[in-house]
Amino acid sequence: MNIVFYRLSSMLSVAALSAVLCLSCASTPTSDIHVHSAIDAKANLAAYKSYAWDMNAGVLQDSTGAWTRKDVDTQSEVQFLIDKKLRERGMTQVQASPDLLISTLILADVKQLEEIKSKHGDVASTMDPVGQGALLVELVDSQTGKTVWLGAAEGEVRGSNSVEVAKQRLAYAVDKLFDKLPK
Repeated sequence: MNIVFYRLSSMLSVAALSAVLCLSCASTPTSDIHVHSAIDAKANLAAYKSYAWDMNAGVLQDSTGAWTRKDVDTQSEVQFLIDKKLRERGMTQVQASPDLLISTLILADVKQLEEIKSKHGDVASTMDPVGQGALLVELVDSQTGKTVWLGAAEGEVRGSNSVEVAKQRLAYAVDKLFDKLPK
């Protein structure tokens, strides 16, 4: 768990937390979705050809049920969208010896957001725990353990969207995040 909070702390400080777990509104509005990213200036992203999912990171659930839809597996949807983006860049998912480890963190619970803010102080102070959710995507060099790229999306998550609208908003957020990933 300390690894997850260490990574979260580095994610929040590097990206100034802006991202989206997008499960609100109708007719796929996206004006509330904001994305940011940060890259290690020394990283040569073109050199990375393979990746695997970091099994130590994942979703912080919305235990209240007020924000996330119970009929959408948000983690699987996000992973599918990221896999697609990485394949479009010519990367291959592998089981052993990947160049990159991919981590995601989805924040959509007021209590958990408040706990993170209290533990990380100013680093997390820009997070709005009322109606906001965040999607963080981290690419980590598997040899060095260092983050080479971090993308963050933030948006409104309260509301009652259809499954289709929720998926469209997630796709929009992931597309915009990976538009910021240098080739």
